[in-house]
Amino acid sequence: MNRFNRQVLCQQQSIRPALNFRGVGGFTLIELMLVLIILTLTIGIILPRIGAGWKRMEDREFLQEFVQTLRRARLQAMNKGEVIAFRIRGGERLYDLKAPPEKPIPKNVDIFADNLEEDPETRDRLILFHPDGSLVGNDLEIVFDKSRTFRVAIHPLFGIVKLSQAESR
Repeated sequence: MNRFNRQVLCQQQSIRPALNFRGVGGFTLIELMLVLIILTLTIGIILPRIGAGWKRMEDREFLQEFVQTLRRARLQAMNKGEVIAFRIRGGERLYDLKAPPEKPIPKNVDIFADNLEEDPETRDRLILFHPDGSLVGNDLEIVFDKSRTFRVAIHPLFGIVKLSQAESR
């Protein structure tokens, strides 16, 4: 019986502090506000970096697709034995091998080139790839957000397309 009483006493003692509200630990309003301020500052610092990284990834995807389309034009010209036109429609911000072009150029992208051929019917700017691998056209400069510049160099005799980052304009 003594043993039973001890167990009950121990249980009762462990319950008593939980019922006493003065001894209950918790966070003060100032501590909670401090945590919220730290979280807000952390999110404010991290989110813009994540957004900028996401934007650069989208820019890189556009650049890769653009260069791949140029390379595809050269290969098609050599495989089909006919002239293939890479088209840029600046007013509508489109490019493609098809007429009319369908692939969009993002709004933060500017494309510069000198001496490109012009289609008299559609007014598209053209880079013409010939069956022997050569081309009529010029190198291109692609500028993202008026700050990051890439140069797309196309060898005039062999039509080999190379991409490199250039100095900003």
